[in-house]
Amino acid sequence: MTDDIVAIQQVLYRYCFAVDKGTADDVAALFHEDATLMPIYSGEPPAKGRAAIRDWFTVYHRNQRGSVDYLRHCVTNPVIEVSGNEATSQCYLIADAVNKASGKPYSVSGYYLDKLVKEGGRWYFKERQIHVNYMAESLPMSR
Repeated sequence: MTDDIVAIQQVLYRYCFAVDKGTADDVAALFHEDATLMPIYSGEPPAKGRAAIRDWFTVYHRNQRGSVDYLRHCVTNPVIEVSGNEATSQCYLIADAVNKASGKPYSVSGYYLDKLVKEGGRWYFKERQIHVNYMAESLPMSR
């Protein structure tokens, strides 16, 4: 079971790097063919299936990631429960970036709720909910 937990943690971490620096294909590859992405924070309808998830991230990369510099997603405190070839995970989300238009840094705080499935010896997201608690402009550094 420890190997499964480590493998699931790697999926969580790979997602962050794929969203920040990868392609929509890189992100979609972490999702099961029949997965669902639920962007709860935006009120958008769920993206169902790997192709729809790829399309969602294509738009995200163009609109959101394209409007910022230095995007960085981090996940912390993952709580993972494994039962055979299925698992659940919850973890905190922290993201920060610099807005290209204003030059001002900001941060986002929230959490992910996940269901995962193991197929062919590999873990995939089966369902990912994205919840955002708040966005805040970063305060300037002072001496």
